[in-house]
Amino acid sequence: MLPMGTIMTVCMFMGVIFGARLWERNPLNKLPRFVQISIAVIVLLAGLWNVLWYGVQHLGEFWGNAALVSGLLLLSTAYFIYRAQNIGKTGSILRPITLLLLSACCYLYGFTIYHL
Repeated sequence: MLPMGTIMTVCMFMGVIFGARLWERNPLNKLPRFVQISIAVIVLLAGLWNVLWYGVQHLGEFWGNAALVSGLLLLSTAYFIYRAQNIGKTGSILRPITLLLLSACCYLYGFTIYHL
């Protein structure tokens, strides 16, 4: 069985990859809408688990706070994946910031898991 930290790291990585629309001819942009929605749902569920389950139960602890922050970033990223074409001006400003912070959380989780 995989540890939950590894699953969260993979979900964060998927969120960063699918949330970053770096260029128009990105092969990920050509995936069927069903696949994009499925990825958005997976990222959304991971964010909800991080925020509503682990983060809330462990507030004040380092990993509880990290789960809360990364969960909120996952929720935002799920929205950006779902509404890829119509995120608006505010979304276009917030998406790179959100993805950068989510990348940092993904690195933190991955680095810690690697060194356990």
